[in-house]
Amino acid sequence: MNKLVFDIGATNIKFAVMTPEGDIVKRYSTPTPHDTLEHYLEALCVLAEPEKAGVDGVAVSTNGRMYPDGDTYRAYTSDFLIGVNLREALESRLHLPVTVENDGLAAALGEWWKGAGRGTKNMLGVVLGSGMGSGLILDGKPYRGSKRNAAMAFGLLSVAEPEKENYLASGISTAFPLVLYKVAAAKGLDPRTVTGPQVFEWAEAGDPVAAALLEQYYRSVAIPIFSSALLLDLDCIVLTGGLAAQKSLIEGVQRNLKSIAARALTVEGIDISALGITIDYQDFNVRLRAGELNLDANLYGALYHLQTGC
Repeated sequence: MNKLVFDIGATNIKFAVMTPEGDIVKRYSTPTPHDTLEHYLEALCVLAEPEKAGVDGVAVSTNGRMYPDGDTYRAYTSDFLIGVNLREALESRLHLPVTVENDGLAAALGEWWKGAGRGTKNMLGVVLGSGMGSGLILDGKPYRGSKRNAAMAFGLLSVAEPEKENYLASGISTAFPLVLYKVAAAKGLDPRTVTGPQVFEWAEAGDPVAAALLEQYYRSVAIPIFSSALLLDLDCIVLTGGLAAQKSLIEGVQRNLKSIAARALTVEGIDISALGITIDYQDFNVRLRAGELNLDANLYGALYHLQTGC
């Protein structure tokens, strides 16, 4: 039977009726309410109720994490969701089984099941949109960790200046709205009028401000990716999400990954081979892939989680 699948983002709720094989039969979208829990749940039910005939389950992908009990939610963008058992709240209204999955892991599962990660056993999916999320597949299974908090890209170190005791989390350095704000400020524009596609177009046309700020962004994305790939010896890293559809983004992150390897493994003024250290740079190659599902990755991952329980 078909399934109802939600991808709840900070801005919009994406909703689809999907077959068990992953075909999207219908899709809708509505703005995400941020005022009250009742309005939030009502928005989900308004989408779901007309499509319940011939459906036997509901899958949800959303930002935030579940507490270790696997049910109770802690949100990043809506305070009224903190402590809410989102699964039970939806089941009591829709009278269907519901599963809830973090959006980073859902996107990784989607790309692993139906996208660029097919055929791999060990994969990190990195989701690039307004912020950076991620999900980890180890030995052919999603890995959540003891606190269901594995692969929390939001908190990974991205930029560090130890001499200033300044450590910056990737969730801050990869917040794409900051790029838009900085570009707008440098050009004397209203930040609300500057869009992501515009910034990429300006950079590709040779605009020095847009190009420099995007390069900083690419580097901030590349640093936690480089460390994760080496720590876990992954088959590949898949970049997915809305921004990953930009070809120049994949190229920019790849360029910075190579630069990090070259710079991090050398000491200025010292020939480390004289210290008896030999480096095989092939060990530091990060296998990066462009996502194939991008904006739909979360829908596929939520569906996979509903059907398999993994």
